[in-house]
Amino acid sequence: MRSMTGFGRGEASNADGTLAFRVEISSVNRKQFELKFNLPRDMVSCEGLIRQAVAARISRGALTLRVEVVSAKNAPAGAALSINRANVRALVDQALDLNAEFDLGGALSLSEMLLVPGIVDQASIDFSLPENTAVLLQACSNALDKLIEMRETEGENLRKTLVSKIEHLSETVNQIEPLVKELPIQQRDRLMQKLKDAGLEIDLNDDRVLRELVIFADKCDVSEEITRLRSHFTHYLSFLNNKGDSLGRNMDFLTQEIFREINTLGNKAASVEVSPLIVQLKTEVEQIREQIQNIV
Repeated sequence: MRSMTGFGRGEASNADGTLAFRVEISSVNRKQFELKFNLPRDMVSCEGLIRQAVAARISRGALTLRVEVVSAKNAPAGAALSINRANVRALVDQALDLNAEFDLGGALSLSEMLLVPGIVDQASIDFSLPENTAVLLQACSNALDKLIEMRETEGENLRKTLVSKIEHLSETVNQIEPLVKELPIQQRDRLMQKLKDAGLEIDLNDDRVLRELVIFADKCDVSEEITRLRSHFTHYLSFLNNKGDSLGRNMDFLTQEIFREINTLGNKAASVEVSPLIVQLKTEVEQIREQIQNIV
């Protein structure tokens, strides 16, 4: 089981250490697969290849992928970056003109200058060369390894939490069962007493009266709902122990079924003793529904 939230960072360099990339991937929960990029301008042409590599390993979630060109250990100092001196001169001249014209005061600092687009040029990388693309994709693969590892760790923590909640639901249903066994008889006796209090004579030997009492008792019977709930709990635990894909969607559907059965159970078995337990069940299921939104 995997969570949809996670983070991974990976690096890769070529054989002579003159080219290296650092890739960071973060993900949050989303029903479908969505990938956003934060790439250097000369790397935009690689979006398709990167998307294909990520989609092959990640099926759901909203991901943000950032790539940075880094200096490898053996690369010459400053090989990846250069200062565009012509743009620096133009910027300084414009700043001096503005200061002279409007008397703005202050000086343009080096740190402020370096933040201006066009001042720092990054060395262009030829991504038409397969060896350069291979290094980039290897960095992506290394980042994906870390992302998936984190998602699996969080997924295991989620699994343990959900198992505990399903077991608690089962225990609550076990508390409800003895309370509802006598409910049809209690409801029938209550109905008969109301009819007597109203001064209505009821002939229990009348087939029509007996038929109505049977129908009434059947409406109060919740044995089927309890049986189905236990079946759903068993299926839920099997999902939680399953390592397949699309568990989140299956569990979301099953959670809806559980909530529907609890609603029916609450409507049929409305009593002072049962109602608080129904509220507990609904609260627990709502918490489960929120948590499974983060499961792949």
